[in-house]
Amino acid sequence: MSFFPWLLWVRYRFVRRWAGVWVLVGAWAFAAAPGAQAAEVPLVVLSQAAGGVSLVGNVGYLEDEQGSLGIDQVRTPAVDARFAVPPMTIQQSGLDLHARWFKIRLRQDSARGLWLIDTTTTGLRHFSAYGPFDAAGKALAPPWVRSVTEAPIQPSLEGDRFAYRFQLEQPGDYTVYLRTQSDFPEYYRFSVWDAIQFGQAEQGRSLFNGICYGLLIGMLVYNLMLLFVFREALYAYNFYACLFAMGTLFTLNGHTAHYLLGGARAWVPNAMVAMPPLWIAFATLFGLSFLELSRYAPRLARCALATLPVCAVALGLALVDQLFWSLALTQAMAVVAPVLMFTGAVLAWRRGFLPAAWYLAGLSLLFVASISTTLNNFGVLNLPFHYEALQVGMVVEITVFVVALGSRIRRMRELNGELGQRTQQLTRAAQTDALTGLFNRAGWMHYAPRVLAQGGQAALLLIDLDHFKPVNDEHGHAAGDKVLDTVARRLLADVRAQGIVARLGGDEFVVLLSDAPSMEALATQAQRLVRLISQPVLYNGIGLKVGASIGIACYPTDGDDLSVLMHAADLAMYCAKQRGRAGYAFSADVRKAALAQA
Repeated sequence: MSFFPWLLWVRYRFVRRWAGVWVLVGAWAFAAAPGAQAAEVPLVVLSQAAGGVSLVGNVGYLEDEQGSLGIDQVRTPAVDARFAVPPMTIQQSGLDLHARWFKIRLRQDSARGLWLIDTTTTGLRHFSAYGPFDAAGKALAPPWVRSVTEAPIQPSLEGDRFAYRFQLEQPGDYTVYLRTQSDFPEYYRFSVWDAIQFGQAEQGRSLFNGICYGLLIGMLVYNLMLLFVFREALYAYNFYACLFAMGTLFTLNGHTAHYLLGGARAWVPNAMVAMPPLWIAFATLFGLSFLELSRYAPRLARCALATLPVCAVALGLALVDQLFWSLALTQAMAVVAPVLMFTGAVLAWRRGFLPAAWYLAGLSLLFVASISTTLNNFGVLNLPFHYEALQVGMVVEITVFVVALGSRIRRMRELNGELGQRTQQLTRAAQTDALTGLFNRAGWMHYAPRVLAQGGQAALLLIDLDHFKPVNDEHGHAAGDKVLDTVARRLLADVRAQGIVARLGGDEFVVLLSDAPSMEALATQAQRLVRLISQPVLYNGIGLKVGASIGIACYPTDGDDLSVLMHAADLAMYCAKQRGRAGYAFSADVRKAALAQA
């Protein structure tokens, strides 16, 4: 199946199965869409806003596409009548540099108050506050101007969030105008506070941010440890994904400008745009490695890899001040990459990769938050949750991925254990004689030197069967195999735990005794082995008989390594055969006889 028919099939299945869900989501989005209406801006009573009150639905809004209006023009009746009152959050959809004016009407019924209007945003290119104007139209304070590229004159508790503080000396009705201009999608959810109580409330927000940053830092350390132990690129990808995710949070919360780029604030907009594509790229690489998509969904893996050059282009555009196009590409990848990785996780899970279930659990909330935020930014949706959902989704993802990595490590250990067992089985099979179950020559050469390396006395008995060839010739190879198997079992029963027994090939066996008895005891054991081997082997009602000639060499007297010992035992075995077979001979006796003859 080619890629495009496959994509259509997935699309059909997805739409068919989830049609009801999409209908509900569409209905919710339609119902949530704000309808701005030109109307008188409501008065907000400040005494009721001391502990903080949202101004959503109570703010006048005017979009200045040309950016040419000044405060004097805005306050004229003709322009003032154009202010509308949106019932929901005011959203800067898409990417533009339009100026936006906000009109806020306040009523103070106390003698004196210090107040604060919080914009809840951090990335404004320009922010100006005018007023407050009293009922007579007199400005009680000079214009207040700020920019993300310039440090605030008086750093405050809210950091780099744009917030306007003002003081009212007496009761009355007042009007404040705010002007904003941003390179980025924004959500304007103004709120008004008693300035002191706002500072106290910010401590809770700082605690939440601290928890988020702490989890991300912990994940960074965790991945560094895993990278040091396992040396896998997977953990490096996740390390950088966490690093740039934390960088994205820093920029959204204004901490990048406040702490990291305090001396180079002209780069703050570039940093705000550069962090997300880096996060998306490394998160995609991590997903590809974690899910093993090249194995479970190779076509999807190639599609996911194709997003990486796009992220690289978005990063390059951010660094050369092409923020509009960089944001456009980044937001497109913020939709495409999660969809691809979510689909890949489902495919990997359905094809037996169980850790993909944890990956899905970690990605789900971030998947919804990322796509919803992007669709909000493009103006497709207007939902009540914004960057906070992205931050929560990010923290949940990082936390669940700790479990996911643990699940993957456990699975790797299980697979390695199974592989180790299989390797041991194959190794034993390679060192075992298939007919008798004894060690073969490879097993003998592996284990015999270990026995000798333990030190002490040892004895090697080389056994060659007599009259074995006639058994094969007269009764067939099956009969010969029966004899060899029976001899092997008799040797094992006699030696037991004293040493090892091997079949070197054909009708030749070898026994290595690790705790060698005296020469007399060895002679007794050799005679016993000859008698055991000589006992008839019943085959198809016929008693098959063979004999045995045994050559005995002692360690270290007759040789100090296995090859010398084998040669000495071989000479002794042939000497036993020359004496008439069905007997045994010691290497030492053979050597003495040879010396005497010489």
